[in-house]
Amino acid sequence: MARQMPCPDCGSPVRPEVDQLCPNCGYPLMFLRQPAGDEARAVPRKPNETIEQTGVYRGIGVTTPQPTYTGPGTQCAGCGYPNERTRVRCERCGRELRAARPQQVRLAPPPVAAPDRRWLVILLIILAILAVLSIASAVVAYFFF
Repeated sequence: MARQMPCPDCGSPVRPEVDQLCPNCGYPLMFLRQPAGDEARAVPRKPNETIEQTGVYRGIGVTTPQPTYTGPGTQCAGCGYPNERTRVRCERCGRELRAARPQQVRLAPPPVAAPDRRWLVILLIILAILAVLSIASAVVAYFFF
């Protein structure tokens, strides 16, 4: 059975071994997974937390890879990485680029349906049939009686 815990970003219940992102806020859950055996593990960081706060050491001579995405997008305020416009969080550091929840939209009231006038058509048909029958009976009574 998958372990359930609160999301570090929004607090909603998540299952890190099953889900890749928090269904409520989109927080990446890969850092919350338990490593198998003696597997090396990166230090988890919260969104908007810098590398220096986690104690991760950048070795001398270690270079940060340059971003490969060259199209128009949103630049992360934390690390400067150019992300695609559709992203909610930075691809490199996980910092929020824009609000994950959309603004509430007020919908117009539903259109008012036209009143149903089928009953009027049926009533007119019945009256026409009665009128034809009354004229027919008057003609029959005039000529035969």
